[in-house]
Amino acid sequence: MSLFTKKSKEKVYTRYSSGGANVSVWKETVEKLQTPEGRPGVLDDIMVLDASAGNFSGIIAASFFAEFGAEVIKIEPAEGDPCRKMTPYGRNVKGVGIPFMMEARNKRYMTLDLENTPKDREAFAALAGKAAVVIETFPAGRMDSWGIGYRQLSETNPGLVYIAITPYGQYTKKAREFVNVPDTDITTQTGSGLSAQIGDFQTEPEPYSWPLKAGMWMGWYVTGISAALGGTLALLHRQSTGEGQMIDVAGMDAYSSMTGFPASIGYTWDKPRPRIGVLDFILYPYSHWKCKDGLVAIAAPRDHDFRALLKILHRWDLEDDFKFTPDRIPDIIEQAMTLHREIEKETVKYTAEELTTKALTYAFKAARSKWRGGGVPIVMGVMTPEQTIKNRQWQVRKSFKEVEDASVGTFVVTSGFVKMSKSPPQIKWVSCDIGKDDEYIKTKYLQGA
Repeated sequence: MSLFTKKSKEKVYTRYSSGGANVSVWKETVEKLQTPEGRPGVLDDIMVLDASAGNFSGIIAASFFAEFGAEVIKIEPAEGDPCRKMTPYGRNVKGVGIPFMMEARNKRYMTLDLENTPKDREAFAALAGKAAVVIETFPAGRMDSWGIGYRQLSETNPGLVYIAITPYGQYTKKAREFVNVPDTDITTQTGSGLSAQIGDFQTEPEPYSWPLKAGMWMGWYVTGISAALGGTLALLHRQSTGEGQMIDVAGMDAYSSMTGFPASIGYTWDKPRPRIGVLDFILYPYSHWKCKDGLVAIAAPRDHDFRALLKILHRWDLEDDFKFTPDRIPDIIEQAMTLHREIEKETVKYTAEELTTKALTYAFKAARSKWRGGGVPIVMGVMTPEQTIKNRQWQVRKSFKEVEDASVGTFVVTSGFVKMSKSPPQIKWVSCDIGKDDEYIKTKYLQGA
């Protein structure tokens, strides 16, 4: 349903939706953002070979290229990529795991055994001669030893963008030491320092003091996104110069760059950033609190945001002791926890919706009053996945899409992770069958090769 019809209960909450000569232009833009179907993909003329094996970061990178129109060909042996078997609780549909199904957007499948069959390597090299991008996750130097690494493929295809993903990259002593150790999401998290920063205080009794891993495949996803971003920029370089290039993605680098500020903290303090549980040493209040019907997240980091929160909770008595940011995020943990407990004495009196309404009402009035100081405390209930999926927001933005695969049936995937008015990502099909497109690919790319 259009957001601009009288029947629509949704509103376009932007300054562009008010009256004026350009309202019709804005309406047209919103309609395009809502309906990506049928647009040409920005990568329509690009062919990508995904030779990743047992590593979801390569598969994830390939998915981004596929959604923007590239013809992505997944290369795997007859028994399939081991990633097909990685799935929650061992649940699968006809041998295909749920994560692999989710990443099967707009992809084609060809059976080639690169590890054991020289003839298949020759076929891969012929395909790579016509490809714009190759993605691989084998140990550093393995593809080169087979005669199909960047060094060899770039001789016949100088415009090739070659993305190699490994735990520690293609060089350094560490890379050589761990060259035969398979990459996993949890080792990317732990090796990059992420896990050491997640969890309760180290002074708590075991096992509560142990470091935790992020609940999703954070290491693999960040690595995959980094690879896709690097590959996209390399394609821009290729477009202007005709030159391809090697892209060396190390999972440890990819995530460490996302959590880089702990290194700066360690350098400044001359000691590592500890695990701090519900606290935050940069912004505070910035955490979760109990409420009458569950938990709420509260962000009131600036001084005037904090004062606004105290007014909402009727705890102005705390203002004098915690007036400024350094007072709220001290080196003394117990002082910070005192504030946390005092805030929770008030949040448990209300439901998450009541607290959210209080914050929104105050923010609305503060925006129109010079006497309220402009503070904007942000409050939101901590939602379960079951609660989140029922939010109408997802329906309006078409964030999920029901798709059908001839083999595994009908299921739902995420859709349109970014909305674009001219060149949006699209899901045209989902396919999972091993070798399903062998003949199509041979006919299109290998005839006469």
